[in-house]
Amino acid sequence: MGMRLEGTVLKNVISTNIRSEGIIKGSIQVPADGQPIVLLNDHPTIGGYPKIATVISADFAKVAQLSPGKEIMFKKVKLLEAEKYFHEQQEILNKIY
Repeated sequence: MGMRLEGTVLKNVISTNIRSEGIIKGSIQVPADGQPIVLLNDHPTIGGYPKIATVISADFAKVAQLSPGKEIMFKKVKLLEAEKYFHEQQEILNKIY
């Protein structure tokens, strides 16, 4: 379902439980304990924890293959940048197949 991240606890100053809404692969949710969860391929279709970000498609496989204890860092990217990375990745994969 998801990969739990460990580190500095993220505190929610408003509410740790929100109205359920649709979620997608790569969404990063923060449950009441403050330890984020990156939703993987078998994620639920709706969720009620706050979402703070989404792993871009081009990086999802890298994140999903991290072994326990590995450090992960996130960088904010704009939609056009995420699309560019996706298309670059697709070009590489098309050359392999």
